[in-house]
Amino acid sequence: DVGVGEMTLLISVYLVAVAAMQPVSGRLGDAYGSIRMMMAGLVLLIAISAVSALATNLPMLILMRGLQGAATALVLPNGIAVLRKRTPSARLGTVLGMNGAALSIAAATGPVIGGALLLAGDWRLLFLVNVPLSVVAIAFLLRLKPDEGHGRETLHIDTPSLLALVAVFGSAVLIGSATRVENPAFLIAGGALLPLTVAAYWLRSRWGGSIVEFRFFGARNFRAAASSQGLTNLVMYSFLVSLPLYLVDLRGVSDQVVSMVLFSLMAAMITLSPVGGALTDRVGRRPLLLGGGFIIGAATIALMVLFDDPPLAAIIGPLIGVGIGLGISGPARSSAALEAWPRDVAGSVSGTFSMMRYAGAILGAAIIAALLGPDPGEGAFRLLTVVLAGVAILNIFVSLEIRDRPKTATAGVIETPTPVPERPRP
Repeated sequence: DVGVGEMTLLISVYLVAVAAMQPVSGRLGDAYGSIRMMMAGLVLLIAISAVSALATNLPMLILMRGLQGAATALVLPNGIAVLRKRTPSARLGTVLGMNGAALSIAAATGPVIGGALLLAGDWRLLFLVNVPLSVVAIAFLLRLKPDEGHGRETLHIDTPSLLALVAVFGSAVLIGSATRVENPAFLIAGGALLPLTVAAYWLRSRWGGSIVEFRFFGARNFRAAASSQGLTNLVMYSFLVSLPLYLVDLRGVSDQVVSMVLFSLMAAMITLSPVGGALTDRVGRRPLLLGGGFIIGAATIALMVLFDDPPLAAIIGPLIGVGIGLGISGPARSSAALEAWPRDVAGSVSGTFSMMRYAGAILGAAIIAALLGPDPGEGAFRLLTVVLAGVAILNIFVSLEIRDRPKTATAGVIETPTPVPERPRP
């Protein structure tokens, strides 16, 4: 049997690994080919999942969970990079919208499938199910023509800065874990370690190297889109994590009802993501980004105003609004980031952009822990909605910085403020 503390550790190790490996994955894709790296990630996932199912103790399972996160990280950013490389700019929004809907469906159905597997057998099935799914994914990839990378000589991964990034995410996750394990020591330790690890990363990037390619933030569209990605994911993740705590602990709502409440957000996002992608290609990014941002902001403010022992309907309505806003703005945000730099660095751009998604989720968990504490009351949850409303408003101002692609743009580079410099060689 695994307690809350052990379960939190299993989740945290995976989250830190998958977040820190995003920029590494992108660089590997640019060097060796994105499809090749996706195949490698899936093969590793098959092997690691099989070994995880055979784990005989908790430390071994924790190690395998971290490796599983690293293997998974090889797939997502490189998959986005393949779409960027092979899709004309005029259709990129549509393709990204469909991809976003598919990812959201996977995120929504994953817990349901996991629960069914636990009812049917034991926890080992949660790992073994990855094997056939990965085999199917590999079969689809084999039908695609592999893309050529730039070669090993262009690859440079700064190990000290990677370890520092792991420490930064680990410290933030430690803060976020305080709510689940109800141990203030986690909050204190994470709060003390976070500034130290951030300082360590900054010093290494200043005088050594950086695993995060900050040069990408020199492009206006990428900088604004990546920041918006982090902010919107912070809002979404914070709602998905905090509302179950509020509804179950303070309102006595059943887990089944809570699942339906949260699904309203995911359902709206799944439905509107393809629509947002198609509209991005037809009317441009800014109307979708600003429209989606205003909807997210209005929905979050509505929840803040209504948050005084609200009926479930008063919670579901704003959540649907958040899902609608995320759905229609997501493809525009992704296309703005990906097209800010040339296709030949699509992997690295995708990896850095994807990292911001996880950074927003991790920061959201830390904010939840800091505001709610181990025994939150109604006032603490109301304060959290105020903070999230502020984040949603900030996202609107950040989105104002994103520009539409020029009318004369071809399927090539949309925004290239400076020539792409070569990475330092090892």
